[in-house]
Amino acid sequence: RDRKTLEHRPFAAKQSNTHDSAFDRPVSPNYAMLHALLLLTAGAARLPPTPKAPSGILGAASAVVSPLLSPVYRLQAPAQARVLGFFKPGGYDGAASRAAVQETVKSAPVVVYSYPLSPFCTEAIAVLRSAGVDESKLKVVEPGAEWFLLGPAGSATRASLAELYGQTSLPHVFIGGESIGGLFTGTPGLKALVEDGSLTALLKAARAL
Repeated sequence: RDRKTLEHRPFAAKQSNTHDSAFDRPVSPNYAMLHALLLLTAGAARLPPTPKAPSGILGAASAVVSPLLSPVYRLQAPAQARVLGFFKPGGYDGAASRAAVQETVKSAPVVVYSYPLSPFCTEAIAVLRSAGVDESKLKVVEPGAEWFLLGPAGSATRASLAELYGQTSLPHVFIGGESIGGLFTGTPGLKALVEDGSLTALLKAARAL
């Protein structure tokens, strides 16, 4: 009896190993579908979100106001900077202000010059955040509460932005150190980038996501 038991043990062990091996078991269709779904979900989670379109109401207001105010701002911004420069120790220094602006726009992947009281500025920042911009890669610079509340330094900054990039109004958005304009205006402006689908590509190239 013992001899027969010993003779049958190898076969029994082999048979047991065959049935217990996870690699020999057929894959459940439900398991395969679940695995594929998890892979798809993980891939979707890595995709950046679709940026929201800017407010249509603000767009309509910009279409009316911008053409009227832009010529006025082009004259007013440098005059304001020079007048208020009299109240600043050392006076107005355009060269130093321009150098500071050029350094600032390259100090983060995304830089936004903004007025906290401006709904256009608030909306521009909201659009960038909706596109998935990492908060640590977004730098918001506020020269003042609004253009008519700017002090000497803020006025100099605004005049320098106009001289360097041809835009006096804020928001003024920079991605990867390059000016893309404001919310609706500029070259080409945030709205245009959202509409043609190129905003996400620019943000990726600047490593802002």
